[in-house]
Amino acid sequence: MAFLVWFFHKSKKSLEAKNKELREFSLSLEKKVKERTHELHEQKEFVQTLLDSQEQLIVTTKGEFIVSVNKTFLEFYEVADIDGFKKKYNSECICETFDEDAPPGYLRKKMGELTWIEHVLQYGSKETQKVKIIRQDQEFIFSVTVAKLPGDDGLKSAVFTNITEIEKARGELERMHKHTKESIEYASLIQGTLIPQEEVFKEYFRDYFFIWEPKDTVGGDIYLFESLRQGDECLLMVIDCTGHGVPGAFVTMFVKAIERQIIAKINHSDEIVSPAKILTIFNKNMKQLLRQEEKESLSNAGFDGAIVYYNKKENIVKFAGAQIPLFYIENDQLQVIKGDRYSVGYKICDINHEYTEHTLRVKEGMSFYVTTDGFLDQNGGEKGFPFGKKRFMEMIVRYKDRKMAEQKEIFLEKLKQYQGAEERNDDITVVGFKL
Repeated sequence: MAFLVWFFHKSKKSLEAKNKELREFSLSLEKKVKERTHELHEQKEFVQTLLDSQEQLIVTTKGEFIVSVNKTFLEFYEVADIDGFKKKYNSECICETFDEDAPPGYLRKKMGELTWIEHVLQYGSKETQKVKIIRQDQEFIFSVTVAKLPGDDGLKSAVFTNITEIEKARGELERMHKHTKESIEYASLIQGTLIPQEEVFKEYFRDYFFIWEPKDTVGGDIYLFESLRQGDECLLMVIDCTGHGVPGAFVTMFVKAIERQIIAKINHSDEIVSPAKILTIFNKNMKQLLRQEEKESLSNAGFDGAIVYYNKKENIVKFAGAQIPLFYIENDQLQVIKGDRYSVGYKICDINHEYTEHTLRVKEGMSFYVTTDGFLDQNGGEKGFPFGKKRFMEMIVRYKDRKMAEQKEIFLEKLKQYQGAEERNDDITVVGFKL
């Protein structure tokens, strides 16, 4: 009996101790749960504060339905809470505000078989997803990204970044680019009318070719051809103006204007035609028109050029060059007449410089070639060096007996092969003719 009393007493104390431990554990667990709940609440508040500080509209969705939003979302839609949005737009989905009439490429409620949010998840990493949102008859453009949130509850976060002003600026730039492009293309048509018609060459030469390839839509290279007086004389001018593209094209307009004055004067006089004097006239006029004699002048435009005069009645060719040589074949041999190492125009050039004139007695069968430096300076080959004058001369010698049209195609193909993957450096102009 005494044993039973002792055992009962001992069991009671043990049970009381375990109950005490259980109460202490329960209190500790309750305390930890409260602390963790408070911690989670603080974290949630921190995350919400962080989201509210963002300029983007941030929406948490389950399926397409809104679960939570940030402050920017509420301010943008001018509502106090999610229920206010649902009431205002009679929808639980932000997609209700998407512009369904937006151009192709913008998000809609349904993108084929996918919802808008599924579409962004699937294709958002490949290309920017944009949406037009209508708010009180105002149109806004947003870029949209979507990410799945951790967990198995299917929550997704969609971030809408307002790019309305960026898109407006981009649209304005595109309109300006289109206008500029169209203007330059029209300028190209105008510049193209300055290039001589093929028929005029037939009156003076047995055979001929010309290559004129501006680097850009318009260029600084131009060649001009004029029949003079009674038709026994002609002038060929090959001009390489400062730069290429639009600036170079502007200078070609100056050149053409001066050339028309020179030709008019020649045709109304009996003076002997002098290519050297023509270059001198160009030089003076360019410098005066561009006010290059004034110290404060910012214009430093000009050109390198070659002028070839041919009198088929007297069988003479006169040549004057400003940095550009004349190549010709006589008695099956290639000859070269160097141009002056002096350009036309430019601030450093003397307005009274006298260019050198060369006169040749010519006969039937002689061939002549003039090229601007674009062909010679084109980089290519294994080491990226310029095509060069030596290679150009070797090409003339090798193919001199071919028809001029064939030579043109060969020259272009050789340049293409040599250039390879290199970018085109400059405008290219080459003129060849046979007497």
